Amino acid sequence: MINPKILHRFSQFLSANNPSKSDPKDAKMVALFAQSNPQFLNPLPPDHQLRNLSRLIQKLKKELSEAKTQIKYALSVLFPEAEKHFNIFSLSFLNILLKYPGAHHLKNASSADLNHLISPSSKGRKPSFSPEDVINLAKTSIGIHNPYLAQTLIFYIEKILFLEPRIQKLESMLLEEIDKDQNEQIKLISSLRGISPKLAVHFLAEIQDVNRFSDAKKLIKYAGTDPVVKQSGKFRVNMSISKQGSPWLRNILFQMAVGVVTWNQYFKEYFLRKKKEFKSYKKTMVAVINKLIRVIYALCRKKTYFNPHLILSSQKSAAVCGGSHV
Repeated sequence: MINPKILHRFSQFLSANNPSKSDPKDAKMVALFAQSNPQFLNPLPPDHQLRNLSRLIQKLKKELSEAKTQIKYALSVLFPEAEKHFNIFSLSFLNILLKYPGAHHLKNASSADLNHLISPSSKGRKPSFSPEDVINLAKTSIGIHNPYLAQTLIFYIEKILFLEPRIQKLESMLLEEIDKDQNEQIKLISSLRGISPKLAVHFLAEIQDVNRFSDAKKLIKYAGTDPVVKQSGKFRVNMSISKQGSPWLRNILFQMAVGVVTWNQYFKEYFLRKKKEFKSYKKTMVAVINKLIRVIYALCRKKTYFNPHLILSSQKSAAVCGGSHV
């Protein structure tokens, strides 16, 4: 209901000459703040289900990514040639490694055993390798037999096989919970090439509705990507971003920014222009994120799909008139 930083600053102000801390004192500070600043008492929205579900999915995806990193490390010792020749995270290859964790075990396996593990009856596409390919590579591998790493490999493979279907199920639940208005905004946001509908869903789960914000600057501040400005007299300097908003939202926006820079020509050109200006990848990506927020805000407020040609022509017109455009 109350931003903890505001309450903390209030407490620091009243306790400037008495820095001691106790539960009764804290309770009194909360009561005094509520009594003197009722405008800050904003009740929580009735439903945080979408946001909580989105954050759970992001947590599980992070665990999934960490598990894949550990599998790569284990294979770099047990079967270093595997990553170059096979898709090591395909269901077929994971099933093989689950039973034969490393080249030491695989070189003694039979084609019939491996064929059973990668048979077409398994879910997913038909594997691009044969049992003989795996066995022959294992026989010439420089991999080292390490029982500890073999068990580590098995543990993380089981973790991946456990997490992936559950993440898919939770993402389906998240999509089902989106209401009609949000569904329209998902289509508008994902009209930007490089942003998938799933990523748009996670974005809306964090902010609830673009129309909650009266302008794009407030949405940028909510994300915490607004710059901190230090000014005194004629001296003025822009510091790093404030990071006062949601870290979950910033993570989603970074993924969206990477997507549009990769696949969207309009944002790719903007990225290259800013990279030349700032000489810093981090500063450039912050600029891309804020640009992306302004574009998304405009698309959702105007209920129009992304058209880079219209944006470019509008910007030229604004420049001629001395104005600005999102």
